[in-house]
Amino acid sequence: MSYYVPSSAQPGYSSIIRNRDYKDGKLTNTYDGVATIYEMFQRLVRKYPDSPLAGTRKFNAETRSFGEYEWISTSEAGQLVRHFGSGLDYVYQKYAPRNEASEQDQEALGIYSINRAEWLLAEIAGFRSRRFSVALYDTLGAESIEFIMNHANVSVIVCSIDKVPKLLKLKDQMPRLKAIISMDEFAEHGKNPASLPFTINSVRVLHEWAGSKDVALLDMAQVVELGKAHPTTPRPPKPDDLCTICYTSGTTGKPKGVMSTHDSYAFAAMSSKHVVYASNPVYLSFLPMAHCFERIVIYVGLLEGGSVGFYSGNVLNIADDAQALRPTVMAGVPRLFNRIYDRIAAATIYAPGVSGAIARTGFKQKLQRLEAGQGVKHAFWDRVVCGKIRQFFGGRLELIISGSAPIDGKVLNFLRVALAATVVEGYASTECNAAATVTRMDETRAGHVGRPYVGVDIRLRDVPEMGYLVTDSPCPRGEILIRARHVFKGYYKEPDKTKAAMDGEWLITGDIGQFEEDGNLKVIDRRKNIFKLAQGEYVAAEYLETVYSRCPLIQNIFVYGDSLKSSLVAVVVPDPDTFIDWARQVSGTTCAEFTKLCGNEQVVGALLDELQSLGRESKLQGFEIIRHIHCDSEPFNIEGNGLLTSTFKLKRHVAREYYREQIDSMYRDV
Repeated sequence: MSYYVPSSAQPGYSSIIRNRDYKDGKLTNTYDGVATIYEMFQRLVRKYPDSPLAGTRKFNAETRSFGEYEWISTSEAGQLVRHFGSGLDYVYQKYAPRNEASEQDQEALGIYSINRAEWLLAEIAGFRSRRFSVALYDTLGAESIEFIMNHANVSVIVCSIDKVPKLLKLKDQMPRLKAIISMDEFAEHGKNPASLPFTINSVRVLHEWAGSKDVALLDMAQVVELGKAHPTTPRPPKPDDLCTICYTSGTTGKPKGVMSTHDSYAFAAMSSKHVVYASNPVYLSFLPMAHCFERIVIYVGLLEGGSVGFYSGNVLNIADDAQALRPTVMAGVPRLFNRIYDRIAAATIYAPGVSGAIARTGFKQKLQRLEAGQGVKHAFWDRVVCGKIRQFFGGRLELIISGSAPIDGKVLNFLRVALAATVVEGYASTECNAAATVTRMDETRAGHVGRPYVGVDIRLRDVPEMGYLVTDSPCPRGEILIRARHVFKGYYKEPDKTKAAMDGEWLITGDIGQFEEDGNLKVIDRRKNIFKLAQGEYVAAEYLETVYSRCPLIQNIFVYGDSLKSSLVAVVVPDPDTFIDWARQVSGTTCAEFTKLCGNEQVVGALLDELQSLGRESKLQGFEIIRHIHCDSEPFNIEGNGLLTSTFKLKRHVAREYYREQIDSMYRDV
């Protein structure tokens, strides 16, 4: 239950809600006065010097397989940050000196790689001298790399060795780039898959190429040695200094640089620790560290001496990484959890014969206990059915955090009982450091995103053109506004967009929410991605895609509506794992390939029937039912067809043009 602040409602605005346990909206525990992420790290080194901090799986270049995790302790990390930070000072001074007029300004430190220990330590080493991080997603295309590097004035970047050629190829379009620091040592070949192609000869070519482009090329080991030879005095960041510029994923155009301070990230981490907690957390990191969601989870772990084990680089091998690490905490997105649900459900409740019957009985009883408030554990069924599922993720999982997008309630509660673990769902945005609301640790009901974090105020404002009003009864509805100490400083170099994102001191989210009768927030719509059909009905495409994606036969879906038409069409990418056998039965063939099945009219018609039935079962309005679909065998992806952002969100404007011919064809046939 949230706390409603008395007399806080205004015309067009709902009452303000807060965390019920902190009615004054103040955070009491500040963890030894920590006000910056650098101070948080130094506190960790002092308080937990011998704790394992960052883990990496040992890679065997000959067999191309991964072994056990190898760890660096917090005290060892402290030494590396000190030496590498001094080395960074030397590199900036020698290769990217600043004018005296800007001596007091902060500098950007670029970071470009998959999640790994060096990513985290490089960022903290940059903080040592008031530098702020500018992270590039591992999957970015050339256009986005060029834009971010130039927009943020990045002159020095730390990256994995496989990114060096990409950066050098773009150097002529990135004149500010002066130094590249490889996370991988040039003298040690094959310590991870990314470094396998880089032999002594190819490294020599890289150096020659960098020299021709007037770019200094070093590795982290060399910079550490420079730091030892030229030690510098730390210049720690101030609370109101920039911590990072986190670029949004760009679903509607060029990415925007979200500026967040050290104070805002430290506050968000401490607020998170009050509402989502795990003792001695061991965290498996695989969501992109370029996004604030992953970093805030890691920062929370820094407060309690937690350990971070970084994945081996392939999301498809997450289960193998989990079995090696045996994490107690994992964070993920609905896209991942939906696939985990499909795999578990197929092997249990949808399994044939006696084993399937036993699993269905077990899950039914566990779900009944959950709904009755009796928790996620069951002495008998956990041993008979769920024990093997837990072992799939290492056997120690206590807490799962879902964020980034709404998760289906059926999937959420299924995972709670299947893994016998606490599963929470959070809601926020990059502009508030991924910390706004979250469900309680003991929550038993799905379909909402919980109550505010400590120190976060939430209110709704009227959206009359969509029919959402704060006077709606029994549940006020409207656009979600957020006020908190960790709301962003603004969009870098874009004051007009910053102004448009705020309603006074309130962050405008663009999401439509409602206050449930029990005080929880429910996200019900999206203001930015709505369109009107010819008959005047508003359609929330993202919501419909969430509904239709529950169909186990599909992997991706893009729902489209033309304002001159009265119906919806969609592009669907089937899931080969579930679709092929089903489609062969529908078409009466046993040998048709995936691509041919996607083009089979009988199969496409049957799949449309499945989606329409799902829409009606989900109580969608008639105008929200899809009337025609096109099946594409190529999944939406980041680099190939460019339909997804680096955080796997659909680029709706790109998809519209990419499938223009198919959309026109579908509307001719409707």
